Amino acid sequence: MAIAANSKFVADRIARTWERDSAVLYPPVDVGYFATAQRRLPADEDAILDTLPRHFLFGVSRLVPYKRLDLVIEAGLAADLPVVIAGEGPDEARLKAMAANRNAHVIFVGKTSKALLAELYRRALAVVFAPIEDFGIIPVEAMAAGTPVIANAIGGASESVLDGTTGAVVADWSPQSLREAVARADASSPKSCVARAEEFSTARFVESVRAWAYTSLGATA
Repeated sequence: MAIAANSKFVADRIARTWERDSAVLYPPVDVGYFATAQRRLPADEDAILDTLPRHFLFGVSRLVPYKRLDLVIEAGLAADLPVVIAGEGPDEARLKAMAANRNAHVIFVGKTSKALLAELYRRALAVVFAPIEDFGIIPVEAMAAGTPVIANAIGGASESVLDGTTGAVVADWSPQSLREAVARADASSPKSCVARAEEFSTARFVESVRAWAYTSLGATA
C-alpha cells in the first residue's frame, strides 16, 4: 500500500510511527485568488482598511491557544510595530488583555471575508505564523499576495517559507530573534514570495497526484 503525506513533517512522523516511507504531496492552495490585484470591497470592510497603520505585522486564524497568536503580539513588541489580528474564537479576551497589559498596539478586525483577507495579506509588512501545523495554508496564501512570512521552524510551514528569501523561519521566539526575523522578512522580495507560492498551486498539486498515482498505484487513468 502506497502512503502519501501532506508535508515532510508528516512523512517523518509516519516513518517513526509506522516505519513506512511516504510520498510528500503538498495540498493545493488557491494561490491565483490571492495573487490577483486589489478587489473592490463593501463599505464596511473598506472602512476597516482605513483604520490600519501603514506598516503592521499580521496574524490570522481561529482565536484558540494553539494557534499562538500571542507570538504575533510578541513579534510586534520586539520589532516595535503595530499588529493586526483577524479571526474569532475563545482566546480573544486573553489576547486583548495581553495586548493591553503589554501596551502593545494591536488591532482586532474579527472575522473577515476572503476578499478582505487578501487585502490584509497584501498590506502587511509580514505575516507571522507561529503554530505547529502539518502543512499550513496561510503562509502560502500570504506569499501568493507577495507578502513574506515569519514561520515556526517546527512543522510544515518551514517547508514552504524560504528563510531569507520569502520570509524567516524561527526556532527561537525570543525578542532578539524576532527582531532579526522581521528584518529578514522585510528584506524579502515580493516576486520571490509569489513565485514560491506558485509551487503549491492547485495545478501543481494535480500534476503531483497524477505522477504519484502512476508510479505508486499503477493508475491507468
